[in-house]
Amino acid sequence: MKNKKVKYIISFILFFAIGGLLGAFGTYKSLALKDVDEEEVVEEVITEEEILKNPDYTELINNLYNYLGKDTLFYNSLGVDVNTMDNQDKLRIVYTYIINNNLYETESLSPIYYGALTCANNFNLDVIVSADGAMSNGSSCTIYKMSQDLVIETYKKIFNSDSIDANVNFNPLSTKLCMVIDGVYNCGNVNNTTGVTGKLESKFEMISVIKKEKEIVIYDKGYLVDTRSTVVNPDDGHDNYYLHTSDSNMYYYELKSADNITFAHSYILGEDGNYRYNGTSVVQS
Repeated sequence: MKNKKVKYIISFILFFAIGGLLGAFGTYKSLALKDVDEEEVVEEVITEEEILKNPDYTELINNLYNYLGKDTLFYNSLGVDVNTMDNQDKLRIVYTYIINNNLYETESLSPIYYGALTCANNFNLDVIVSADGAMSNGSSCTIYKMSQDLVIETYKKIFNSDSIDANVNFNPLSTKLCMVIDGVYNCGNVNNTTGVTGKLESKFEMISVIKKEKEIVIYDKGYLVDTRSTVVNPDDGHDNYYLHTSDSNMYYYELKSADNITFAHSYILGEDGNYRYNGTSVVQS
């Protein structure tokens, strides 16, 4: 009887010990998994930093913002998707960047004959505006020249892609044509008139720049100033056409405040350490 009691006691002690070990092991595993989960959660947190007024980022921000060239193409009420961008729009963007950064060459063409209003390739004579606002035709046609290689190289710099057809003519502006001649784009005026002055200019201002782990987002607001003489407001000399969303597929011009519209331009960090334009979205307040 005594031996049985001893056996029961020993069995109880062994059972209790094994149970304690299993419990301890389970607790350890649970805590270990919890630590792993917490580490994973920490890794997934994306830190954000406001860098608009940080001098360490001033040059980078200005370079990235310069990619846009304040072209109205980037201010679509439905946003901008680089993956579906039209080839003509791509060429316009590259043209604007090249012009804004003075990467082009100029050439002055003579009229096709004395007294003619056009030069080779039907480019129009330059329009000369005097100090008093009077306009007259110049004596030559000034064209901008940029190689196809430069166009492709510039597009790759902005978008980190070669998906652009640089073998076609395009209109960077309604009054200007760029045509390929012997591997070089020649861009000249094709619709000049001496009856209309001014143009539709974009006026935009950065209000915030957020840096994330591998992304920089530039937020800006703005409007369009229409200084064309055909639509000038006699009261103030110009009309401010603010950008607004609408039911249409594109932005439209309207004499209203644009305070409720903010554009967010995204730039993604590439493997080469450079940021590339990734698209634009619209933020409505």
